[in-house]
This record gives sequence, C-alpha cells and structure tokens, in this order.
Amino acid sequence: MEGIWFYWLAWIGWVILTFFWPKGKLRTVLTACLLILIITAHKNIDILQTEASIGFIFLFACNFVLIIHYSYMKLLYLFISTVIMSFSYVSFHLFKIYDPVWVMFHPSFMVAVLLTYLALLLVKNQKERYIIFLFGLCQGELLYGIIMDYFSFPVIFGALSFFDIAAIGLTCISCWNGFEKLSAAINQSIKKTNKRKAGI
Repeated sequence: MEGIWFYWLAWIGWVILTFFWPKGKLRTVLTACLLILIITAHKNIDILQTEASIGFIFLFACNFVLIIHYSYMKLLYLFISTVIMSFSYVSFHLFKIYDPVWVMFHPSFMVAVLLTYLALLLVKNQKERYIIFLFGLCQGELLYGIIMDYFSFPVIFGALSFFDIAAIGLTCISCWNGFEKLSAAINQSIKKTNKRKAGI
C-alpha cells in the first residue's frame, strides 16, 4: 500500500519533535511542516493537463527557502550534488520499467537507500544532507514525471510512493547523523577520561 511508510514515519517524527525536542522556533517550524505534508500529501491539483500533489509543491518550495542564505559557490556545489541525486532517481525508475527483474526488494527502499548513500557520500554537513536529498528527490520526481508525460504515460507528480521514499531516506539520514553524534560524544568522553588518568 503506497503511502503507509510515509504516514507511519511522519507521525513518529512528529511525536518525537513535539514531545522530545527542546522548545524553540526550529521545533515549531518542523512540526508545522510535517503536519502540512501529512494533510496535503494525498491531495492533487491539475497543472497543465497533469496532476501534482500539493504536498510535493510545498516540499519543493521549502527546499528553496532552505538554500536562500547560501553563497554562490556553495549553491553551485549543492546544485551539482542535487543533479547527481536526481539523475540517479530517474535512472533507477527508468531501469525498473525497462528491466524490473533486478529489483529484488521494495523499490521505495532501494531508491531511498541509494539516495541516502549518495547524500552521505557527497556532503559532510548534516543539515546539507537533508537539503540535497530533498532537492535531488524533488528534481528527480519532476524530471521523471516529465519523461513519462512525454511518452503519454499517466503520471502524478509527488504520488504517495514518492513520499514513502522521502520518509525512508530522511529516517536513514537522521539515524546516520545520530550515530555520528553519538560516536563523537563517546570519543570525546574517552579522550577526557584518558587526559584525567594521565593527569593532564
């Protein structure tokens, strides 16, 4: 069932943000955005003889807000990274249509893991991983939809399967970022312990 992973993980994320994150502007913005996505993900509107999810349009707009303060050189690097991500997204889906035999697991999980790996490989900054993942995913969905529409295949920009990929990928990135923070904290604690023992 398309969308089940998105709704499940989105509500889990909303609960974590609401009850376990420290109060602040960031928490308010993130919880509001999650609620808007949950409400609008399945609602479509007609655009130029095609359909697009309101949630997809909202998510695409949020990406531009996130990058508005970056320098031109940083934007260039992020642009190149998102192009790599989007082409990977489109290539996977086109190969899935051409030769579906090699898709051994659920496609949403395979795409999410692929894009997560690319995000971790291309960017070290934890916040920027989210940005290039979402931007690459949205651009890839847009490009894939344009290709499908060109060949007269029925397409919805930002279907629930798209949000499944987004939710799974963001969860994977969050887990990896958490693992990095935990490793850094443990490493720092070990260093302090060793210094104390050495009398430094």
